[in-house]
Amino acid sequence: MTPAFLSIRSLRQTYGSVVAVDDVSLEIPEGEFLTFLGPSGSGKSTTLYALAGFNEPTSGDILLRGASILSTPSHKRNIGMVFQRYTLFPHLNVRENVAFPLRVRGRPAAEIAAQVDRMLALVRLDGYGDRMPGHLSGGQQQRVALARALAYDPPVLLMDEPLSALDKKLREEIQIEIRRIHRETGVTILYVTHDQEEALRLSDRIAVFNHGRIEQVGSGRDLYHDPATRFVASFIGDSSFLDTAETKVAGERGRVVFPDGTVVADLPVHRSAGAASSGPAAGQVMVRPQSLRLDVKGQGLPVRVLDVTFLGDSSTVQFQTAWGQELWMRASAEAIAGVSPEATFHVNWNPAESHLFL
Repeated sequence: MTPAFLSIRSLRQTYGSVVAVDDVSLEIPEGEFLTFLGPSGSGKSTTLYALAGFNEPTSGDILLRGASILSTPSHKRNIGMVFQRYTLFPHLNVRENVAFPLRVRGRPAAEIAAQVDRMLALVRLDGYGDRMPGHLSGGQQQRVALARALAYDPPVLLMDEPLSALDKKLREEIQIEIRRIHRETGVTILYVTHDQEEALRLSDRIAVFNHGRIEQVGSGRDLYHDPATRFVASFIGDSSFLDTAETKVAGERGRVVFPDGTVVADLPVHRSAGAASSGPAAGQVMVRPQSLRLDVKGQGLPVRVLDVTFLGDSSTVQFQTAWGQELWMRASAEAIAGVSPEATFHVNWNPAESHLFL
């Protein structure tokens, strides 16, 4: 059996009594764009720094092309790194910044000049070589940092929240550039972010971190439509969670009764560890905002309108159930014409588009 290009095996990182990374394992094929997604303190950056060699894990192993790299110093791992801060040398111009990792590796001058030209063309900064970092925008500085990290053709590129300092419009522009550069170079990228939209936009696969562990790994589509846990469901995409008064499960489908007596059946079931495979159980129903529909026939879940927000190409409506929980829907302005605060409606949704978590 051919070993994976990059393997993280049972990685654990502790700091005294604090467990930062808890038994993380991943198999990463060559050329993949894999994103570590999770809230602050979930272990994603600590895992990335172990790959870079910036911290030594308490236990576990990391293999590149079948060989462990844990005993290899960080500067000899030949792994590229792009940080949240641009970390450019302020006294060197753009060309000299990009050339720096090639110079320390003793590459010939002609090879350095040609490679710097290629890298600046790759990040679309031709003609910027003589500029100083202080004369560049934040997005341009991050492109220089990316060119420098790729200049020596590393097999793996690590990126730790590289766009979090940029405004939304510029961040989206650079995201498009990163995807293009990934396609053109084929480099294996491990990317850390807490922004789920960024993860969905960039990644081939996403590893969702929570409390030092990976809760689920998959494509953005898989995580969105088939979340394995309540945490993944809440972190990937927008959602509302509704408590149930009664839940009955038969196989992979469930029937719930909400506190106001409303019944919804044929819900896909997701069980936590230890949950019963059948019979009554406590649970929560997750509904995506775009799945909700106003029911003109007066059937479905009774709700009261709390607020309506116009967002240009769509609008959102915030509702409250009879037992005090809130949920919201997203729809076109035309679909919710006439909806105003304090009005009462019924909302409905396709059970197959929601999830019952036990």
